[in-house]
Amino acid sequence: MLLIQNGFCCEYEMNIFINIFFGKEDGIIKTDFFDKNGGIYAKTEIEYNGKNYFGEFSFPFDSGQESERKIKKFFGVCVVRSFIEAAQKIKKITLPWGVLSGIRPAKYVRELKEEGLGDAEIKKILTEIFGVSEEKYKLCKKVAENEEKILENVKNDSVSIYIGIPFCPSRCLYCSFVSTDVKISGKYMDEFCDLLAREIEKTGEILKDLSLSVQNIYIGGGTPTTLSENQLKKILNAINTNIDTKTVQEFTAEAGRPDTITEGKLDVLKDFGVNRISINPQTLNQKTLDLIGRKHSTDDFYRAFSLAKDAGFSVINTDLIAGLPDETFEMFKKSIDKVTELDPENITVHSMCIKRASALNFSKMQLSNAETVEKMLSYTEKVMEKCGKEPYYMYRQKNISGNLENVGYSKKEHFSKYNINIMEEVQTIIGLGGGGVSKIVKGDRIERIANFKEPYEYIKRFDEILLKKEEIKSLIKS
Repeated sequence: MLLIQNGFCCEYEMNIFINIFFGKEDGIIKTDFFDKNGGIYAKTEIEYNGKNYFGEFSFPFDSGQESERKIKKFFGVCVVRSFIEAAQKIKKITLPWGVLSGIRPAKYVRELKEEGLGDAEIKKILTEIFGVSEEKYKLCKKVAENEEKILENVKNDSVSIYIGIPFCPSRCLYCSFVSTDVKISGKYMDEFCDLLAREIEKTGEILKDLSLSVQNIYIGGGTPTTLSENQLKKILNAINTNIDTKTVQEFTAEAGRPDTITEGKLDVLKDFGVNRISINPQTLNQKTLDLIGRKHSTDDFYRAFSLAKDAGFSVINTDLIAGLPDETFEMFKKSIDKVTELDPENITVHSMCIKRASALNFSKMQLSNAETVEKMLSYTEKVMEKCGKEPYYMYRQKNISGNLENVGYSKKEHFSKYNINIMEEVQTIIGLGGGGVSKIVKGDRIERIANFKEPYEYIKRFDEILLKKEEIKSLIKS
């Protein structure tokens, strides 16, 4: 689609919704925008298959009393809403989130509340201006309320730590994360762990110099439990030796692939203070597991979950994905129902997202349509409410199915502090290991420093990793 914009340009936001409606189809889209006294107005004309379709949208808005950032946001909303009005005359596509395209919907609700707006005003902005459905507004409001309970306890002199382990037993069809198949990268695992222990030591020195306490530690990946017991011990011992863990409230390790979990590895994690783990079946339909490249069986998941319970972990999270290739609503329903029978403390449900670097992006597999994925998510929400789990964090991604959402549900006493803190960007996160990204929070500004992703590059350029830690130290002090 050729996009021509007059009056106000919001190409990024427009392209999100152009892609939802038209993908790579041909046509011309023309938008016009007018900032009138007491309001703003936009209109769109779409030339498509030899016909012309029109849409318009307007609402009261006083530009003179708002920040430049807010002005641009609302101008963009007006333009995109006019496009939606025209596009829906061509294709009847439902948009439960309206034109709210941000990654963190709950953060926007919290920001409006901090500006002094009441619930009624916030609801009006989201539902009437952004076009968010009543159901999604309620979800967003609930997540924001639950986040507040955690965020108000974040101390200024605290940080969280993320440690990336970029190894997996195999690469999933939909994956674009920093992870490599151990058949290719396994030869680097020992040296990677040795150097990671040194990076942890360096980080401990910086924390001590800056008198910073650690609130949460998250070991992610990849799949950390791809490592052997001895490799896990080396990393966990480095943490306990070099970092004061007395202040750590939540210590998570992803054990995402059930086929990597053994009783011995769980004992190692438990002995070194890990109190939260994630075991991720993604689906409990064996046909789908085989299709997407997961090398475990449904029995492996049940076995791993039972081992984790027996090991005494206080919090277990399980991940599921709505909208996997060839999965129907009934297949997804089976997965949700079976997982909730196990009653894990956390259940996270992701909407299928086609990542640019994933193998799925280059395949011709059929994914569930947006309406089916939304049905899956709505069913999830009802089931979670029945079993006493509340939505406590949420995020959205580019190219996510149906422009929908990923939601973490939890028993009230087990909201993941790390998930909330990193999503809402209110606490400095120091990233270590393969692909670890440090986010240094400086008021409204966030500085990012990323480690190298691939194990080989991490090893070969390790001196630069240590220099990056010094850069992080300087940024925190400034």
